Order: sequence, then C-alpha cells, then structure tokens
Amino acid sequence: MRVPEAIKRVGRPMRELALRLATARKGVRRVVNGIEYRVDSRCRHRFAPEYEAAGAGFLCKRIAPGAVVYNVGANVGVLTVQLARWSGPRGRVLAFEPNPYATCLLKRNLRLNGLDSQVEIVGVAIGDTVGDVTLHVSGANGMARVMRANPLLPKTEAVRVPVTTLDRFWDSRQVKPDWIVMDIEGWEVAALRGGRELLSATEVGVVLELHPDAWSWCGDSRADLERILLELRRRPIALSGQNDPLAEYGQVYLESRTGAP
Repeated sequence: MRVPEAIKRVGRPMRELALRLATARKGVRRVVNGIEYRVDSRCRHRFAPEYEAAGAGFLCKRIAPGAVVYNVGANVGVLTVQLARWSGPRGRVLAFEPNPYATCLLKRNLRLNGLDSQVEIVGVAIGDTVGDVTLHVSGANGMARVMRANPLLPKTEAVRVPVTTLDRFWDSRQVKPDWIVMDIEGWEVAALRGGRELLSATEVGVVLELHPDAWSWCGDSRADLERILLELRRRPIALSGQNDPLAEYGQVYLESRTGAP
C-alpha cells in the first residue's frame, strides 16, 4: 500500500524532530575520510564517507601537529574538524564563515567534537575589500555566494555580512597561517587579490577550490588569476584530476616557486 504524499510531508519533519531530540546531547555519528565525527542531525547528510578526498589526502600528509590553519569558507565544519584533528591539540584553526545559519551549526559541531577551544570561528567573508557585502544564502547550504545568488539554489535570502581581506586580518591579528584552505564559491580570485601581502611575505601552503564558471559574476577572469599567481610566484597543481586546473572546477594546490612548505 502506497503512503500518500501528504502524509509523507507531515511525517518527515516529525521524524527529523524526533531524531534531533534523541541526539541533542551527543549528536549523530559520522565517519568522514576515516575520521569519526559527532554532528548535529540537521546537517548529517553533509558528512559523507568521502569528502573532497583528493584535497583531504593531500593535506593530511602535510599539516603538521601545531599548525595554524585558515579555513576560509568553513560552512558547517565538514573539513574544519579534519583540519583540527590533523593539527592536533597544539594546533589552531581559524574558521571563516559569514553565513549565520551555517555558523550556528558549525558552533554546535565543534562543541560536539570537543574542538570549540581549538577552533575560532571568524564570522566574516574574505574578499578584496573591507566593509560589508550581500551574501545570498539558502539556510546553511554551502553554495551561498556573495553579490549574486547561485543559480543552482532554487530559493535564496539576501543577508548583509562583514567582509575583510586576508591582509587586513593578518595585519590586525598577527596570526600567521601555515596553511590556507579555501572554498568560497567563486570569490577565491578576490580573496587571493586581497591576500597578496600575506602570501608574498610568508611561506603559506594554499589549497583552494576553483569555480571558473562563477568568476564572471564578480568581474574576475582567468587572466586576473594568472596575473595574481605570477605576482605571487605560485603554480597551480591540480588535486582533483583536472587537465587544466585554471579552467576546470576542482581543488588545486598553489605551489610556491620559492620552495614548497
């Protein structure tokens, strides 16, 4: 006997509420890239068994205990927890996340994993300006974008969020990162432009996700990124199997030509 859709629509929220209440204290168990998590039930589906496996495999071999990591675009913390585990109790992760809905879940997931003292949440967007900007969000969905709504999201809400640059943050806090791990849905060219001083003055490992199809909405292009990389003396190394790392979506490592960290 088939269950009517109307009953299904009522039943799903009730099941989700029951699960949330039952797991309120300890969260839901998840294993991601071999690391066990406890997570809020509302975002449990984000914590897939393999998450950005190529980038994770690259980073886990290189992030040393005690490392300081800037996680730019932390969302609900799928990668943040891994970065904190790899850098260990003596390490430090600064998780940049401007989406207030995602930040709420990020705080809870860090607390469930006992990482709220090791990971500092920085509730700002990272770009090439200082001030505030419109972020188009769909709840805690990780595909939120600055300035223009992501066409892959059927419904979004515009929220004003603070924005700063990597250079300004580094100058004000004097917290030098060993690694920058970034996924900000197309604004990565602007973020690199706003971090040229930091990336020129220090040997920082950089892994970021490139979204070439999204650059045009903020006025950037491949040529802009190539100029920045030339200035920084960095070479993009594909981590996701791309034939051309600057033309295809995927993760890249920006190798320093003056010596890799």
